[in-house]
Amino acid sequence: MKSKKWLISLGLAVVLVVSFALPACNGEPQEYWHTPIYYDEELEATVGGEKVTFDIGVTGFYEDTGLMVVEQLQDFGLDVGLQKLDPGTFLQYLYYPPGGGMEAMIYAEDPSPDPWSDWVWSIAGNPGEGGEGEGWNPSWYNNTAFDELIMANYVAMTFNEKKDILYEMQEVMATDVPMIWLIRESMINAARIDKWTGWFNMMGGFATWINEWSIREVVNITAETRLNLGISSMPKNMNYAMDELQYSNYGCLYLMFVYEPLVAYPKLSIEPEGAYTFIPRLCTNYSVDYEDGGDTQVWTYELRQGVKWHDYGPPHNSGKNFTADDLIYTLLNTVSLQAGNRPINWTAVPGGMSGTVLPEHVLVTRVNDYEVEMRYIKDYHQNEGYVPSFWLWYSMTPKHVFGPDGEGEYPEWNEDPELWDGEYIGTGPYTVTEFVADSYILHERVDDYWGPLPAAEELMFKLYVNPGPFWMAFDAGEMDSSASISVPFAKKAGYDADADVLVSVEPDMSVQYLAFNLHVGGGYPPLQDLTLRRAIAAAIDKQNIVDIAYGTYAEVQSSWVYPESPMYHSSLPNNTFDLSAATNLLLAANYTLHLP
Repeated sequence: MKSKKWLISLGLAVVLVVSFALPACNGEPQEYWHTPIYYDEELEATVGGEKVTFDIGVTGFYEDTGLMVVEQLQDFGLDVGLQKLDPGTFLQYLYYPPGGGMEAMIYAEDPSPDPWSDWVWSIAGNPGEGGEGEGWNPSWYNNTAFDELIMANYVAMTFNEKKDILYEMQEVMATDVPMIWLIRESMINAARIDKWTGWFNMMGGFATWINEWSIREVVNITAETRLNLGISSMPKNMNYAMDELQYSNYGCLYLMFVYEPLVAYPKLSIEPEGAYTFIPRLCTNYSVDYEDGGDTQVWTYELRQGVKWHDYGPPHNSGKNFTADDLIYTLLNTVSLQAGNRPINWTAVPGGMSGTVLPEHVLVTRVNDYEVEMRYIKDYHQNEGYVPSFWLWYSMTPKHVFGPDGEGEYPEWNEDPELWDGEYIGTGPYTVTEFVADSYILHERVDDYWGPLPAAEELMFKLYVNPGPFWMAFDAGEMDSSASISVPFAKKAGYDADADVLVSVEPDMSVQYLAFNLHVGGGYPPLQDLTLRRAIAAAIDKQNIVDIAYGTYAEVQSSWVYPESPMYHSSLPNNTFDLSAATNLLLAANYTLHLP
């Protein structure tokens, strides 16, 4: 690995952006690929012949992968640089490719840990009409056939149906190369057991978007009452934009502990089959029936009674409990358009997922204060063997806070729930007492919480832009564990020998990928060329990245599905490291090599 230069800024408002190019590894004058020269009839001019040069954006935890990818592509003859960004700026650019903040990026996302894998495929779903819709994906990739497969997957009723669809979806993505799947780390998790005991580890770590169990169940064995966890990214604000919150581990935990979903993820081992086991939270029971001769499927929810919103008592004294009105308000106003297994008459939504969802499209009926019916029309029935994923993924929203009644009652009220934090009024076991952007979030336990109280009276999440400072704090006893910050493999043996530290290795949930900004106007135009993207895929030696940067604690990844999943497609195109093939692809497309 080449040496890195670290720039540290203490100014809170300073955005760290460093862009640099690495020299060719062999030290010889480098030849660079140039785009094909052709006659553009619209411009009535000869164009092309430009050196292929772009930057790959990274944030601290993926710099090692980024450095190696950049080195490999430079050795192949592409003038590629590494664009180092602070986490907040990186996420801002990631969520809005049309802004042109990044031409390409290396990041990691989590496929669903279950064999049904439905909503996660929005990572390549339609970003919206003309690039201006409610959808999003990191590449701004848009393929109508792929979107149709997403919808087919949402409503497929059997395992084999889903498997066939997901195989086809994997083939489409591997063929079009909007992104290149790189590696999947093993998560080496560490937790201090000199102050807290009862840590529960599963795929991804002690505290992740599917693992709230450690935080709920650890027990203090000293007088310590604050549980301290490190995080690698955090939102710029705590506005109730669930889609944005859900794209960070902390944001998901926030939606579990301040707000709450209808049901919780169960305790999973590496096998994913139990991912949709019914674990009640705000929904205590449900049933499924049929109407209209079987054409209409009706799911009836029974909601938990006696659940107080955090503003029930002083200082607001709303006296409000969670009821059916809140669930219905959530479905109408804050659940994402991309949650395709909501009770929606999709045939009435122009353009399917990319269309406008109006209240009359949401087929929900209030039976009483604690019972709600949701209807699915013919061809959109849900599999009765598992609960629809939005039950687990979307938290309930207090209607009296975010709805019209909140105007005048709450000083910062905004009619758009996504533009206000709602004063952190949820139903969960914690609320927020301090939030400092790009620094930390401090939670305080809600002692009249409806369920079992966690032992930790305070819950601190502290941001670490890079892993080194976190492990220094961990060694000093300042941090108890992390939300998915993996132990450097060089430190593992020392922690294994430390009686005050619990070490556990599980496959990580995240898959690292290289994505190309394909937005016309926001991205780098030559990357619109499929041939160039396929050549880049062939020029990346994933196994070399694993061997050098991660030792034995990673594996090559070739798809947006875990290799242990029965849905995994093991023979996808554009996944083989072959420099000769990469060269031949570009030469056949009239790319040329020139000295700088």
